[in-house]
Amino acid sequence: MKYLILLLCSFTALAACNDDTKSCDQDTRTFANARFRYTKPGTNTIVDTVMPKVTVWGLGKDSLIRKRTGMSGMQLPLDANNDTSRFYFQTDSTRVADTLTFAYKRQPHFVSAGCGVAMFYNIDSAWSTQNVVKSVQLNAKNITTINEVHIILHF
Repeated sequence: MKYLILLLCSFTALAACNDDTKSCDQDTRTFANARFRYTKPGTNTIVDTVMPKVTVWGLGKDSLIRKRTGMSGMQLPLDANNDTSRFYFQTDSTRVADTLTFAYKRQPHFVSAGCGVAMFYNIDSAWSTQNVVKSVQLNAKNITTINEVHIILHF
């Protein structure tokens, strides 16, 4: 009887443990989503637009997008180790490139034991060299998901 109670208590203790380190069912990516818009000439109408051959890479980092056609937006991975990120951004191989710069605060956010930590960002400011990009608009300063538009680039 004593062994039966010990065995039953051991089984109950093992069954109560939930090991959530095995899998993660949440998306922990927190990229800055950017969309492209331009003002129709002679009007104040702003419309979404598509760029002919987009090339993007993080300055001092690897290439992200290389001459991809038909893009209406992009996802930019902000640097989790610095408070600024800079990107080389070219809309077409025949146009002058811009440098996009983002200044932000970082906040690590514990998701779960299985998912680990996601880095959340709060963008303070954003600007470009204004060769092709006329202005950078912050649509949503807090980046906690990839499911919303954070930045709008005006052409």
